[in-house]
Amino acid sequence: MYAYDTFTLEVANATKEINHAAAEDETLLKSVCEEITDRISLYLNLPAEQEAKCFDRRLVRIAARIVSGIFTQTQANIEGDNDDTEVKSLSDNGQSITYGEKTKNYLASATDGELFGGFAELLKPFRRVHVVSR
Repeated sequence: MYAYDTFTLEVANATKEINHAAAEDETLLKSVCEEITDRISLYLNLPAEQEAKCFDRRLVRIAARIVSGIFTQTQANIEGDNDDTEVKSLSDNGQSITYGEKTKNYLASATDGELFGGFAELLKPFRRVHVVSR
């Protein structure tokens, strides 16, 4: 089992192995790793206290794959290479499309299934049940 900080560090190191661009931007990588670690801990229903969070070692490579994809997408958004804008209006006969001005904020609006992709099924067995007693 890994504590929060150790898990985040291990995920960052594993991400660098599979995504060489991640090794070049340590600040962005750290930010994405921390956000994905937070999302995974929320998904798994881990305790709110950072010291009490324990992550299974087998989740490191799964989290690294998720971080790699999100890192690449975030980097494209920052560099302006991503044309993922929302359609504001559409005309049929006049053949015109108007796009919104801001790029979709993927991390803020993505559901767990979208964010984790196919990995959501792998993470399900690690989820903890919240028990409420009266």
